[in-house]
Order: sequence, then structure tokens, then C-alpha cells
Amino acid sequence: MNHKTKKILDMAVDIMVGLPQILVLIVALSGVFLCILSPEPYNVVSLNDGWTDAGGHPVALDSFYYDEESQMLPQRIYRSIQVSDSDTAVIFRCRNCYANVYINGEPVYRDKVVTRKIYGSSPGSRWHVIALGSSKKPIELCLEVTACYSDSNGLIDNIYLGPTQHVYRKVTASRITGFVIGTFLHLVSIIILVMYAYLKKHYNVNRDLLYLGMASFFSAQWSSTESLLWQLFVGYSEVFHLIGYLSLVTIPLGFGLLSAYRLKGKLHYLSLAYSLVSAANLVVTTILHVTGTIEFHYLLSFTHVLTVLLIPIMIMVVLSYTKGKEYSANSLLIITLLIILIVCLATALIKYRTGSYGDYSGYIRIAILCFLFCLIMYQVNQLGSTFSKGLKADMLHDMALTDHMTGLYNRTAFNEHKAEYNHMIDSFSPLGIIQFDVNNLKTINDTLGHEKGDQMIKAVADGLKLAFGENCRTYRTGGDEFLTIISSMNPDAIYQEGIKTLKDYCRRQNKQPDSEFRLHIAHGYVVIKGNMALSEAIDEADALMYENKRALKQQPDENE
Repeated sequence: MNHKTKKILDMAVDIMVGLPQILVLIVALSGVFLCILSPEPYNVVSLNDGWTDAGGHPVALDSFYYDEESQMLPQRIYRSIQVSDSDTAVIFRCRNCYANVYINGEPVYRDKVVTRKIYGSSPGSRWHVIALGSSKKPIELCLEVTACYSDSNGLIDNIYLGPTQHVYRKVTASRITGFVIGTFLHLVSIIILVMYAYLKKHYNVNRDLLYLGMASFFSAQWSSTESLLWQLFVGYSEVFHLIGYLSLVTIPLGFGLLSAYRLKGKLHYLSLAYSLVSAANLVVTTILHVTGTIEFHYLLSFTHVLTVLLIPIMIMVVLSYTKGKEYSANSLLIITLLIILIVCLATALIKYRTGSYGDYSGYIRIAILCFLFCLIMYQVNQLGSTFSKGLKADMLHDMALTDHMTGLYNRTAFNEHKAEYNHMIDSFSPLGIIQFDVNNLKTINDTLGHEKGDQMIKAVADGLKLAFGENCRTYRTGGDEFLTIISSMNPDAIYQEGIKTLKDYCRRQNKQPDSEFRLHIAHGYVVIKGNMALSEAIDEADALMYENKRALKQQPDENE
């Protein structure tokens, strides 16, 4: 069995060993999702409506403004609620605003203001969970809201009242789809990048896989933060807010590099210019934000323009992957996906610009998935072709290094491995050299024929494989000459055990009544410990082997 076949079998065994764990993980995750998304009713009351200002006028929860003169003007809104259970909580999400909480006029929670410049002036999407004690009478819940930006309103949504576990489940169930999509995109991007690293090392693979993985990773990063579950369960909303901004600004660069690599002619130069502009946008906006000069939020308009320009570029990239005949059958599906992509991106941008934040990120997730699906159809085919070619090349390479009669390495393989052995010698790692020679092969060929001589050679090779199978490489360097290299910290022990095994093997072979030849194998052994060159050691082992050969002719039963 050659090295490549053994490696494939080992991989198959690893997969079979890991399969039960994978199945358990899938079942466990499926159980969690089923519980989260189960249709059983939640004992939860939505508080998205019914809010008023101090004068009793109805108030919308998406219209908290930033006063230019007084700056960050607090606005108070009120709602009467009934709390009959001691295990009751109110949960809500604030976007680009702070919220202090009062109950019956008494402060019960004060929001923590972001003070570090690197995070800007907004906490992003911050969740608040307020525990409420039971009360026989209705209580007045007051939210004191302060908007963070002058060009967009603050927003409160996902506000629910009920048992603590139920309000958490309610919010999680509404956000889990986006979180799963983000996690899936993360997994896909990591797989793509790992496959590129592996293929780049072993095969000649194009860089479009690298750029696709990079674009997918930042898309996944942005999508994951926009699911808001990280902020709900981990906290540190300002950190995820910053990560989301950075990821969003980086997305055009990843897709721009991909298009610059894929497209040809004028489209190549246009994509290259787009990539340069995207890179400049990333660098400039990051510097301005980190230094506290201008926040990311006020610079996003340029990123939105780049995103709009990205739509035709993405279309051309997808079409560049679908020119082959093998994709003609998928043309209708690809066109449908492109239409969905365009509609989703346009809808998301419109929603964001008009302040409808509720589900705008979901449209971008769908658009990214459509785009990736188009490209993944191509990449899967390309990877299959690459692996097929690579496997075929590896097989041809293994054949070139293998002696077809014995299955051992040949002289070509030894010449290829010389650099490795010389490196070991230079690093003073011990190396054992054993030269072997088969006695009486010419006599067998002359008297019994070359077929019997070949059987004798195969028998010797089987003995050498049995005796020196591990930590060793054995080469057939000539008709009846073999060379074994022992790469171990204790080559003497392996040599002694191997020679003992080889002699026992020869005795068993020679005692067979139907054997037409007897095995007598001469050998010479030398250890290199940085004290001589490889060629010198082989010559010395060869000389010792000839001394042993002469001794065997005088005492032919020595290794019987």
C-alpha cells in the first residue's frame, strides 16, 4: 500500500470515527432550535404600542431626535402596565440611543454612556432587561430616551413584558434565523479560506478563492453582529457596534478584489479602481473614527454609494463564472438569484436611509447568500476538478518514485529525498544507513530463469518491509541492491531489531520445502551523527556490506 492510499484510508477512518460526534452535535443543535422556535405560546405582552409623552400624546418609538442646540436632549415616554407575577421582566432594544428607566417616578436603571472615543458616541444596539416586582395596582413605566446622532433618530423596539425566561425566548426566536445565517456564512468563509491555504500549498490554485473567502468572512461578521443575539447574551454592545461598522466598510473591498481578479479588459481596470477607492474609504474612515474626528456613522453614506456600485460589479463577477457550457443548465437559476440579489440590496438601502432599521439587514443577508450560492456552484466544480487533477498528479508522482516490482522506493525517490537527509545531517540528527545485497541472484537467473529471480527479489523486498516498516525508508537502488535509511533518535536499536526480524524471515523462507531458492542477504550498517556526508556514509556501508557478503559465501548459513 503506497503512502497516498494509506493517507486516504486514514482520512476515511477519521471521518467514520468523528461521524457519531457530528451526528450528536447536529441532533443537539436541532433540538435547541426546535425548542426556541416551537409554536407553544409565550406568556409575553408586546409593549411596542400605547406610549405617550408627558402631555398624554401618542409617541412612536422610532422618533427620538437629537436636539442641535441643547444636544442629546432626553425625551420621556410613559406607559401603564400591570404586573401580577414577581418573576416579571421588561426587555427592549435601543438603537443609537440611551434609555434610563423609571417606575412610578422612581429611577430603577440608569444607562451607561460610552466614553471612549474608539467606540464613538453611540452604544449601537443595546439590550435592557429590567426586573419588575409584582404589584396589585398598575404601575407607570417611564423611559427617558436620549438620541445619539443628529442625522438619524433613535429607535426602541422588541419591547416585551412577561416572565424572564419567556421574554428571552421571544426575542431569541425572532432573531435566531439571522444568527444562524451569519454563523453559516462564517463557517463557509472559514472553509473557503482553509481550502485555499491547503490548495495553494499543494496545487496551483487561483486567488479568487482567497478573495471570495475574505469577502464572505466580513459579510458574515457584519451579518452576525446585526442579528443582535451577541449583544443580548454577551453584552458589550459598543464593541459589536464597532465590529459591525468595520466589517460593513470592508465588504466592498473584498468583493472589489474578487472582481478585479476575475474580470478582464476594461472591467478589470474599473474593478481595480473600485478596489482602490474601497481601500481608501476603509483606511480614511477608520482613522477619522479612531482619532475621534468623525464617527463611522457620519461617513457611511460613501460606503452606501460603494455598495450600490457593487451591484453591477457583482453581476458581472457571477456572469464571469457562468460562461462554460456546464453552467447553461443553471442559467435560469442564476438569473433568478441575481434578480433577488438586486431587489434585496435596493430594499435594504432604502430601509436604512429612511430609518426603518427593523429588518433591513435581513435583505442584505439574503443578497449575500444569493451571491455566494452562485459562486459556490462554480467553486465546488472547480475544487472537484482541482482535487481530481491533483490526485492524478500525486498518483503519477508516486508511480515515478516507486519500484513497480517490489513497491519500495526507487533510486529516483532517493535522489528526491536526499535534501531532507542532508538537512537532518546538518542539524546533527542521527541517521542510520543500511546497504543490502542479495547473494546468488545471477545464479538463480541463469539456472532457473528471470521469473524465479524476480520472485526472489520480491521475497527480499517483503522481508525488508517486515523488518524496517516504521521510521525507515527502503529503496531498491539496483537489480539486487537495497538501501534503508533509519531516521530515528536511536537508529541502533531499530537496526538491531530489524536485522533480527530479517534473519528470522529468511530462516522461515529457507525452511519451506517447495522453495527453489535460498535467501542470503548481505548488509553493511553505518550511523551518521553529523560526522560525515551522506555519500561517504553510503560508501562506507557499501564496503561493510561487501565484507559481509564474502563472509556469507564462506558461511552461507549465517542468516539461517
